[in-house]
Amino acid sequence: MFHHKKGSFSAWMLRLRKLIRWPLMTSREAETCAQHSFEVALISHQIALIGQIKFSRDYDPSLIALTALYHEASESGGVGDIPSPLKYYNPDLTKLIKKIESEVEHSMVYKGLPEYMHEAMAPLVIQANVDNQTKAIVKAADDLAAYHYSLSEVNGGNREFIDAVKLLKQRVSEHCLHWPEVNEFYSSQFPACMQTLDELSRPD
Repeated sequence: MFHHKKGSFSAWMLRLRKLIRWPLMTSREAETCAQHSFEVALISHQIALIGQIKFSRDYDPSLIALTALYHEASESGGVGDIPSPLKYYNPDLTKLIKKIESEVEHSMVYKGLPEYMHEAMAPLVIQANVDNQTKAIVKAADDLAAYHYSLSEVNGGNREFIDAVKLLKQRVSEHCLHWPEVNEFYSSQFPACMQTLDELSRPD
């Protein structure tokens, strides 16, 4: 059982900047889990706002963005970034890893934070406590952020991410089919995310 020191929650979370994603892949520009968490928080907030304003969803965009910000807590708390081919190698291994992640999340909240913060932080950090709607939006944003990074690598000449781009494009397409707000973000905002600085600076 993991046991995190009292008052250590933020210290563990700040270590997300030390964790490099895609550890088995050759990257042109390394991506930390802190960078990824920021991108997922930003994208999920935009998707939730679109859903709330344009599609009359009952989202709380700020809450969704905060949930996204903390969605990699277990990685900083001791699990690290486990490559997907290993994590999902078979159902038994996946179940075991999810169990470890859950134990780390519980320890970070209930051991690493003072008791008066438990009720507020548990729904954000402990993934089993996140409602399905929020989890779906965060997952869509997670895949969009990974797709953005993978596309950037491929566009820069890195063939290492060709298969990742294909897989993530399929996942993003599925999110777009299920969630009109995701599709709206993907069609209206994502293209600009792939433009160069000069292209972004030109007037319409």
